[in-house]
Amino acid sequence: MSIKILPKNFHLLCSLTFILIIFSAEYSQAQKVSYIYPRPKWTIVIGPAWNLATNDAYGRANYSNQSQVLADNYGMRWGWGAFLEGKYSFGKKMRSDRIFLGVNYKGMANSDFEGSDKANQTKFDFITVDAGYEYLFYGTSTFRSYYGGGLTGNIISGSYNPNPSIDDTTNIARTFESSFRLGMELKAGLEFIFKNKNRNLGISIGAKYNLTNLFTDNNAVIASGQSQSLNDGSGTPGPGFKRYIGVVSVDVGFTIYPDVKRKVRK
Repeated sequence: MSIKILPKNFHLLCSLTFILIIFSAEYSQAQKVSYIYPRPKWTIVIGPAWNLATNDAYGRANYSNQSQVLADNYGMRWGWGAFLEGKYSFGKKMRSDRIFLGVNYKGMANSDFEGSDKANQTKFDFITVDAGYEYLFYGTSTFRSYYGGGLTGNIISGSYNPNPSIDDTTNIARTFESSFRLGMELKAGLEFIFKNKNRNLGISIGAKYNLTNLFTDNNAVIASGQSQSLNDGSGTPGPGFKRYIGVVSVDVGFTIYPDVKRKVRK
């Protein structure tokens, strides 16, 4: 009877096979690890905005009648701006309710303001602080939508430059004195979350309607010289009705969720 002798490297082969089996098992277990991403308590958004004037603010500074310039509207149509907003979500789990506080700038002008030297030109600056409530709908881990509203405080200033081709003593350059107006805001938007490690970054697309002078107005008489108040009241010496100054904004923001970090699902 003959006895077969095993190859010299048989034990080495067995050892390598055993190591590969252990490594494969550990690797398979590692692949099964999953993560959860808690809903954010804090949200910070910053970005640019495109603005459109609405209500009685929309217009072209009454080009047809120089003596009545600014009597019917303020001569603003559209403009660009920027915003910064912070949000805080209530609750421990759902976190669908949140409050916001923000500040934004809007620069508005009439349609012929740029590139024209033969037109009445108006421009306006809005600095707005807004605060209110939002309800957040969670769709998926990378998508959500929100709807809300609140109050706005608006500092409005601007200037008017007459058509240089018209020699009219009643149509002079004017500067709008800075005026404060209290208004209301309605808003809605979508949030898209990046699939980075902690899912704490994203972009948002939103829309706002700010009626800047819903609660306050002023029926002041034009001051002497080349300065005038923001006359948006009613009756004499105003236009006979309250002129509402509305602005619709569409914004795109970079979103940060600073407290969101991934956790291993247990």
